[in-house]
Amino acid sequence: MLLTRQKIMLSTVAVCALIIVISTLAYILAAERVGREHLAPMLNDTLAGLIQIQLKSSDASRESLQASLDQIIRHYQIGEAAIYNSDDERLVHSYHQSPSLPAHWSASAEDDHYHVYPLQSRFGPMQLILVSDLSLAHFFILDTLTTGLFVLCLSALLIFVLYAVTRHWQRRPYRHLLSSVERAAMGAGQGEQNFIDSADPDYRPLIRALNDLLWQHHQRTRKLTEAHEQAENARQRAIALSTETRQTNEHLAQEIAVRRGIETQLTNTQFLLDDIINAMPSALFVLDENLHIIQSNELAGEWLGQAYQQLTGKDLLQLIPELEPFVDELHDTHKGIRKKERFIIRSFRSGKVFDLILYPLTGQQQARQVLRIDDETRRQQLEEKMVQSEKMATVAGLAAGVAHEINNPLGAILQNLQNIRRRLQPGLKANQQAAERNQLQLEQLQQYLADRDITQFMDNIQQAGERAAEIVSNMLTFSRTEQNQKLRCDLNVLINDTLTIAQGEKNLRGILLDFEPAGHPVECEIIAGELEQVLLNLVVNAGQVLQPFKTDKQHNQPHWKPRIKIRAFYQGQQAIVTVEDNGPGIPVNDVGRIFEPFFTTKDVGEGTGLGLFISWLIVTSHHQGKIRYFSSPLDGAGFEIRLPRKAGNEQSS
Repeated sequence: MLLTRQKIMLSTVAVCALIIVISTLAYILAAERVGREHLAPMLNDTLAGLIQIQLKSSDASRESLQASLDQIIRHYQIGEAAIYNSDDERLVHSYHQSPSLPAHWSASAEDDHYHVYPLQSRFGPMQLILVSDLSLAHFFILDTLTTGLFVLCLSALLIFVLYAVTRHWQRRPYRHLLSSVERAAMGAGQGEQNFIDSADPDYRPLIRALNDLLWQHHQRTRKLTEAHEQAENARQRAIALSTETRQTNEHLAQEIAVRRGIETQLTNTQFLLDDIINAMPSALFVLDENLHIIQSNELAGEWLGQAYQQLTGKDLLQLIPELEPFVDELHDTHKGIRKKERFIIRSFRSGKVFDLILYPLTGQQQARQVLRIDDETRRQQLEEKMVQSEKMATVAGLAAGVAHEINNPLGAILQNLQNIRRRLQPGLKANQQAAERNQLQLEQLQQYLADRDITQFMDNIQQAGERAAEIVSNMLTFSRTEQNQKLRCDLNVLINDTLTIAQGEKNLRGILLDFEPAGHPVECEIIAGELEQVLLNLVVNAGQVLQPFKTDKQHNQPHWKPRIKIRAFYQGQQAIVTVEDNGPGIPVNDVGRIFEPFFTTKDVGEGTGLGLFISWLIVTSHHQGKIRYFSSPLDGAGFEIRLPRKAGNEQSS
């Protein structure tokens, strides 16, 4: 960024350069005009006179004329010269670069550049033709430009010298002023008040303004010094006051610490009592003599569907109207501890059966008694389940005994059927001898049996017997609860055995059991009986849901058919079994609880709510696998069982 004075100097140099350039151009143009209008005509006339003198002399020959013309064209303003005789024939001719004059002259060939001079000689009249070059010579232009550049450089040097001298002259008063300002600043730093002076009238307004500024600075410095002294005095007084205040605060802090310790102990004791009360698995109500609630715990509020803090002051009988018949007993606190077992309370959101215990309180406080309510619903369900389990164990034992009893006659039937087939075969010697004794042809007997479909009947008997034997074998395997050793098993075979058992279930009648075995064995190490129980439970549950759903669905869609789809396949290091149906599915609100014990959506007496819980327990605890619910693409419910291909490989959650 250039300073202003530097810009002025450069502008001055540029103006001078422009003036010199314009002067040089004007000089060149003037020289060109003088040469064209004055010097060139005078030169041509002079040359023509010289040629005329030579022609009148006695030694005027053609060679001398040619020499004269050669000398003439050496001038930079003569480009070409020629002499023509009276017949307009060119006698001599000389030129610089290229000739333009014709060999025979005619008046029509005249041009502005041609200058014609008539001459007289002893040979008769002649004509001198000169062609002028009116442009300036190169040496003239070069000398002129060199001179102009020299003048320009000299002018720039003179301008710079003038600028330096002027600059030095201008800075003298500025330096004087600067030294005065520095002296005044040093005096102000030492507490003295100095003023600036200068003899230059141009700087007087600036000096007055600076003196005013120095005076204001001196006044402000004095005021700041006084304020600093006052602040220091105030600081000393504040230190003394803060010392006194600190001592008072320390005394108060000790008292506050003691009171806070007492409050903390009281608060901790209150929190401890609240935590103990809230941690109890019972609903607690502290009551006054009018059965109004003074205090309760979180479980009481949870069962009543309210925040337990909001229960304070409310009438217990309004919250639990089932206690109305025992109001007299509740008021009588002189009987000591009172109990009531297996009491049904429907006002609570959780549980159905409860035990009630009343504890009287002694003393003169407002609280008179404490009511404790315990949820006995699960215990009652567990007791019922234990009875049911005993019944199931008894039925399993009976099933095993019946299976053994059926196996004996069933084996006899199949063995006798095999003997009948052997004794009807023509190839045996004993059969042939017996037929000859009775004059009977075995071939005709075979034809008779075929015509009357007796052979087909025997095939049907054998198939039915083998199927019955397979059912009995599966029942025996299912009833052996003591067999808990994991064995490598093909899930295709296991599913097929389970479906064979399930075909006799009434809830699966009219339902398509869609099982397509994989093209290869799907093997993993499992307890076959337990996994059969899980699959059978899932299939039977699906059938129980599809039976009532089928009636309504087929009423609207006659071609709809209930279907249970089962698949087994590998997925990485896991064996997967899926059981899907095209029923109504499970409501979204119930999906999160289906694996909880005692949770069921069936009517009372139709289910215990332990089927899926036991299935989950078998899959996760006994087989280190996973079981989950998903919405089936068939628009119904779906369950997926994931099992490790090798025992002991736990599945990541």
